[in-house]
Amino acid sequence: MSPTSPGAILVLDDDDGFRRFLVRVLREAAYSVLDTGDPNEAMRLIEGTTPLDLVIADVRMPLFQPHGIAVGKAAMSARRGIKVIYISGEWVPTEFIDVSQTPLLAKPIKRDTLLASVRAALASGK
Repeated sequence: MSPTSPGAILVLDDDDGFRRFLVRVLREAAYSVLDTGDPNEAMRLIEGTTPLDLVIADVRMPLFQPHGIAVGKAAMSARRGIKVIYISGEWVPTEFIDVSQTPLLAKPIKRDTLLASVRAALASGK
């Protein structure tokens, strides 16, 4: 990532079509984006050395895999200053997520809402 690029983002969503939408919108806005539908791969990327400023994680994952909240919390534990945005197509109990620290966006997400949330999350770390 160059000093002028807006940020490096990891997108985790098991819905391939929706994940492609997120990646396309973010790349069109000049973000550096990695993506996966596998929470275990997301954890490996977070624990690796790839620069990351933000994780966008779908809350609900397939059975017997870490859910997005677990991935987001692991990211915040492993990488100082990383930001997390959760997304979900279902209701999420408020006690599961501190929305003052990690925003929750409801699917479907409009392009402008996604980009505004990403800008706000990245700006909050400066």
